Amino acid sequence: MLNRTLKMAFWVLYDHLGKLILANVVWALAILAPGVVGATAFMTGDLGLMLVIGAPMIVLVAGVVAPVMTAGLVYMAKGLIDTRDGSFLDLFRGVKLYWRRAVGVGFAYLLAAVCLPVSVWFYATKLRETAPWLGYAISALALWCILFLGFMAMLVLPALVQKKAGVLGTLKLTALLVLDNPLFCIGLAIQFLVVAGISVIPPVFVFLSGAMAVALASSAYEMLARKYALVQMNQEGAADTERPINVISKAGVFVYDESKDDYLNRGFRDFLFPWKG
Repeated sequence: MLNRTLKMAFWVLYDHLGKLILANVVWALAILAPGVVGATAFMTGDLGLMLVIGAPMIVLVAGVVAPVMTAGLVYMAKGLIDTRDGSFLDLFRGVKLYWRRAVGVGFAYLLAAVCLPVSVWFYATKLRETAPWLGYAISALALWCILFLGFMAMLVLPALVQKKAGVLGTLKLTALLVLDNPLFCIGLAIQFLVVAGISVIPPVFVFLSGAMAVALASSAYEMLARKYALVQMNQEGAADTERPINVISKAGVFVYDESKDDYLNRGFRDFLFPWKG
């Protein structure tokens, strides 16, 4: 499933590179504008500036701008995957549709980013003398929660856009997906680390990093959605004709027909000679 995810993400980027670069520039500038202001305030070393300007700007980026703009990118990627076509303007349509719930997810993560690291330090330190085993156990649990939320972060915004649920419903769905697909999520996390490593190069961040991450996350969610759709079809014994998914009955079992999926049915020859496709 991971190989198919990577293949789909690559061809989404390849086929729609121009509009995705344009969308990524808007995404990056929206994040960089308040981010640079906040970082500059912290670099001055002035406590007043850090509290009055720096901290609010960082909260604005992490809790509002980044999740809202990324939700717009995810909505755009969803259209590219579902219809093989889409518009740069889909970025703004996605922002308009999902900004409230994206802010909710952003602040939920922001709260966790503050509370969980503090818990890791606090319980291990404060209970070291009286109940060290308890302190280390709680700290380990908080550390595990940080890791788990990191896995959830890869899929939470695609889940938000695809299922159109509320904040709590989206978080619950994403948690269940991670719990049910741990090896897939570990492999996906490695790919996200590669994207993060490449994104430290400023031109990559401005022109492509958000688009790469969103294409990867949206493709991963699409593969999971197809997996569970097939499970449901096989349980019910009938195909859901309303889903944009091509299935065939093979030995009495529904399977996905990859030969009819343009993103999954191309190889290196199509990369070298796209006009021959």
